[in-house]
Amino acid sequence: MTQTPIIHRKAYKRRIARNTRRIMYILIVVLAVPALALMLNLGLDSWPMWLLTNRSKILGLLLFGVVILSFSSPIIVEFNTNPRPLSGPGKDPRMPPTP
Repeated sequence: MTQTPIIHRKAYKRRIARNTRRIMYILIVVLAVPALALMLNLGLDSWPMWLLTNRSKILGLLLFGVVILSFSSPIIVEFNTNPRPLSGPGKDPRMPPTP
């Protein structure tokens, strides 16, 4: 198996980070837009009754999701960019090689 040059590896990691950040931004916007609509009472006449009764709970869950994703996005990007190498079955990297 050939090793990829370091230049390609760095570009690959940058692309992974960029794509992960993009996905995180999309998720944050997908949660923030309904939260904003609930806060500003947009389309209040067309809301179903269950949404009117549970509006504050749903708004709280949406805002909680936005906050959690906002704070955890750097950690998620880092874990996707630099994953921890896993050893295979029977192979422990801490043990010296057997002769």
